[in-house]
Amino acid sequence: MSFANQRNVLIHDRLGNLYNFQWHKEKIIYTHFDKYLKEYTSDVFVDDCTLEYDAAIDEENNVYFAYQRKDGNLVLMSLENGFWHENILGGDHTLNILNLNLFIYKQKVHMIYCIPANESDMCYRIYHHYYNDQEWKTFVVQDIKRKNLLNSFQIIQREETFVLGFYDFLKEHEQIYIKEFDLENEQWKNAIEVTSSPNDKLYLDMFMGKNRILHVTYSEYFQGNLVVKYEKYKFENGKAKRLIEKILSNPSNCSYATFVKQDEKLWVIWTEYEQVVSCFTKDNGKTWSELYLWKESKTIDFFRYKFNTNAQEIKAGYELNYTFGRGYPEFSFIGFGPLENVDRIPLKMESNKKLEDMTRKKKVNDKEIKTKEIKSKEKENKRGNILEKEWRVLEKRIKVLEEKLNHAEKIDEKFKIIEALGNQIETMEEKLKRFEEVEETVKHMDEYLKRKRRGLFR
Repeated sequence: MSFANQRNVLIHDRLGNLYNFQWHKEKIIYTHFDKYLKEYTSDVFVDDCTLEYDAAIDEENNVYFAYQRKDGNLVLMSLENGFWHENILGGDHTLNILNLNLFIYKQKVHMIYCIPANESDMCYRIYHHYYNDQEWKTFVVQDIKRKNLLNSFQIIQREETFVLGFYDFLKEHEQIYIKEFDLENEQWKNAIEVTSSPNDKLYLDMFMGKNRILHVTYSEYFQGNLVVKYEKYKFENGKAKRLIEKILSNPSNCSYATFVKQDEKLWVIWTEYEQVVSCFTKDNGKTWSELYLWKESKTIDFFRYKFNTNAQEIKAGYELNYTFGRGYPEFSFIGFGPLENVDRIPLKMESNKKLEDMTRKKKVNDKEIKTKEIKSKEKENKRGNILEKEWRVLEKRIKVLEEKLNHAEKIDEKFKIIEALGNQIETMEEKLKRFEEVEETVKHMDEYLKRKRRGLFR
């Protein structure tokens, strides 16, 4: 038995009914569980679907399903009063949608996705559409670049706004950014860089708690393996300030780190050697439990679901965007809850300490180099400023001498003025040479510092 790594969406409504959308060989298998009849029905829902699709539910129990057809058209379907309705939004065979996300915010249908840029498949443009009951409105969210793989987006919905999390490759490293939608002015605010580690990263999940405290988890490369990282941030003056940074796992093939908030516990759950492993914190990330391997994951085929519900009793006790669990017909979750069927995994503190030390040393070295760079440039700038002042004084002296030369009547006076002019010009040539030396010094200094900034992973 193993981890079935394919996209899967599970929706739960307030009546206890289930709606499951699973991609299989260009088809969407739609499974519906009617709680009142206690019956399952399963059938092919669409048979011309690319890998890009998503589903969501609103507060009135209407279910929405969006997907891109093989012919390039983007289609939105809605289940209202027991009947499916189809709306073709447009597109053609040249349209290549990626990272399609469908969500309902304040009873409005929203879609976010990206498409490759024409000039390069390493660059993408993120689009946002939403329907305001009369027409579709479209926004360009952000242009992004990838380093190796295009990582998934994450959307956080809060009462006052919603936030998009994504990767972008800038300044020689790929980092995680967030961007918030301004509801009042209907526009996207500026992106905020969140992470700063130079190491390559994969996957992403986010959770925003009280007072806009942001929790982030992802996988990070370490000596050919992947570890699960956890970071906690608060926002001040339009910037993210890191409060906590932790390595939660042993070096392995840790993938798909996922948040589940269960009452007072915040779980991080991931796959490791096709099994489910997790840990939790009760104090908002300061301390973490030991690692737990969920033994059931050794004996079943399990999925990672995108989960959506409008049931208030579930929302009151749980907050999650994704979770791991069994498939049809059982649809049960694993990785959090009572620790009844788990094995404890020892945390290899030596490996974790080594990675933390390497990360800390890299940050200290970067800070020292940056400080030296600033001081060196300040020193050279100061020298440059002094030379510039001297240059201006010389220019004024030469101008005065030239005026005297124009008004001089006696030949000996002219010769004296010409001699003085020659001395001033020689002085100016010396100053010019010193200017050139300063510029060359700054140039060599910049090249040296750029070489010094190259670390193990560059």
